[in-house]
Amino acid sequence: MLPLKNILIVDDEVGVRQTLIRGIQRKFNKIKKLVTITEASNGKEAIQLAKDFPPDLILMDIRMPIMDGLKACRILRRDSKFAATTIIMLTCEITEESAGLLSGADDYVIKPFNINTLLIRIERGLFKSSSALGAAIANIDEVLSKEFFLSTELHFEIARAQRYRHPLSILMIKVETHDREQSSQETQCEIEKILKRRSSDKIIRWDSNTYALLLSETNSDDAALLAKRISWHLENSTKFLRPCVGIANLEDTLSDDLIGNAESSLNEAVRTGNIILNRHPVHYESLN
Repeated sequence: MLPLKNILIVDDEVGVRQTLIRGIQRKFNKIKKLVTITEASNGKEAIQLAKDFPPDLILMDIRMPIMDGLKACRILRRDSKFAATTIIMLTCEITEESAGLLSGADDYVIKPFNINTLLIRIERGLFKSSSALGAAIANIDEVLSKEFFLSTELHFEIARAQRYRHPLSILMIKVETHDREQSSQETQCEIEKILKRRSSDKIIRWDSNTYALLLSETNSDDAALLAKRISWHLENSTKFLRPCVGIANLEDTLSDDLIGNAESSLNEAVRTGNIILNRHPVHYESLN
């Protein structure tokens, strides 16, 4: 059976929706690229339709009555069911670009748009998402791949933290085992079980012996305490050597280079043996 993709078009102008439908039907519904299309005239309708018929991609106008596209996008992005849904915002103002991206959109297009250019963006959003989603889950415990995290989750979490002024931290943990002959799958499962201290945290498999842990709504002090707790559990296992932990916090870096800061902190942790927060050693007595 050929893969079927669902597109949700959200715009209060009937003419715009009809133009998009004609272009999409002309471009797709060919071999290996079949799509269905649903329509909504405002954000409230869009949310209900998305729940009833989960879309692979949403084209969302920003300025609409009843509920605008920004609010609808934020509501959808809070629901994990739509984490892999590509959302492209349609706007008449280039100044609304940042607002659209901060609400959780993946892309934006300025009206009046070039239909051929928009169709290229739709095709990329639709037919790359299936491969990205396949790489997203590394095992049944929902451990993310590095590639999927960097291309999708990281941008969304940073945008949400900046928009709502929530703290955001990331731990990078390098773990070595006593017995290098031990089954890698068995080792990974045990490490991931120790790392998953809170249901809201996201685990990312960075490389063969390094993990990242994304901590939403977590400030630097709480991230440091969690790092200490995880280190204690790993150290007290007979299978693992003392882990190296680097921490980065979005508030303290004053930029969105969360990954660069975390990797530099981890490198310093490997060099010194200390838990490193934003490239400086953690002093736990100051956290009490």
